[in-house]
Amino acid sequence: MLGSVLAKTLRDQRSSLAWWAVGLIGLVLLTTAFYPSVRDNAASLTQVIESLPEGLRRAIVGANVDFFSPAGYLQARLFSLLAPILLLVFAVGFGARSIAGEEERKTLDVLLASPVSRRRVSIDKAIAMLATTAALSMVLWIAIAVTGPPFDVSLDLVRLAAAVFDGFLLASAFGGIAFAVGAGTGRRSLAVGVTTAVAAASYLIDVLVLSVGGLGWLQRLTPFYYYRASEPLVNGLDPLHASALAFLALIAIAIGTWTFDRRDLTA
Repeated sequence: MLGSVLAKTLRDQRSSLAWWAVGLIGLVLLTTAFYPSVRDNAASLTQVIESLPEGLRRAIVGANVDFFSPAGYLQARLFSLLAPILLLVFAVGFGARSIAGEEERKTLDVLLASPVSRRRVSIDKAIAMLATTAALSMVLWIAIAVTGPPFDVSLDLVRLAAAVFDGFLLASAFGGIAFAVGAGTGRRSLAVGVTTAVAAASYLIDVLVLSVGGLGWLQRLTPFYYYRASEPLVNGLDPLHASALAFLALIAIAIGTWTFDRRDLTA
């Protein structure tokens, strides 16, 4: 073993994480660079925004957010979908292959032959998933903070951190689900498929309910609601919503650890 399961997992992910960081920085730079042209064409773009269905407009721009302000622009162009989805895809892929990937590559036996328990392997893999997702989230924060001001995208850095942290929690919740399915079944493709389906259904329900009255209870069952509703880039972090996402992530990881610890790997 190279120090520990956690250290080895982090070392193995260095190249992948670097490429993800480069892609994320490129996306941020492209987004911030377009802000001046969007701001200067506010009159024509206002008509386009107002023509959208109310539910879709609220999901993209927010309930009471000025799209043409720096915060409103980033909320609509980056934080409504692109940034959380990228973080989510990274975390889900990492979570799915944490245990199931090792099992499918036939390297799990070698890992477990070392003097380390299954529970320790699970916990270290989960911590590695959270740590790398947090690192990618930090890259997102730094990229916006650095590339924004040259293009007049100046934001409150604390609220920006709140929005990025909210995205990290959403990604961790779905990454935890992928981790749990992969650890419980040993099948990486199933973990990715199930988690992707849950994420897509969560987003669609959250958007559709915005246009349908009387279904608020259903919306509150979706992780995307707890990510989107408080609009932390404008209003700051909502502790209750953040706690709900953190709780989901921890519960999913705990379930994955428990099922892997008891699963018959010889079947």
